[in-house]
Amino acid sequence: MDGERKDIGMKIRLSDLLTAIKLRVVVCGFRSSSSLRRRGQTTVEYLLMLAVVVGMALTLGIIFYKHILGLFYTMVGMVLGAGEPT
Repeated sequence: MDGERKDIGMKIRLSDLLTAIKLRVVVCGFRSSSSLRRRGQTTVEYLLMLAVVVGMALTLGIIFYKHILGLFYTMVGMVLGAGEPT
């Protein structure tokens, strides 16, 4: 009989302990490993997107640099020549 009482008391104490741990986790704002992984995943996705955009800009700049320079100099000529391209 005494053994059964100790088991019941132990179960209550363990449940109280688990409740206290859960409360501390919520109050302290403990981050789970999944939220940390999500933050790292977001950073990697951002960097990959940035790499693609930079790569596309460089590729387009290399392919069309003569056209871009021609357009730039045409604009400068229009400003300096009061609207008449040189």
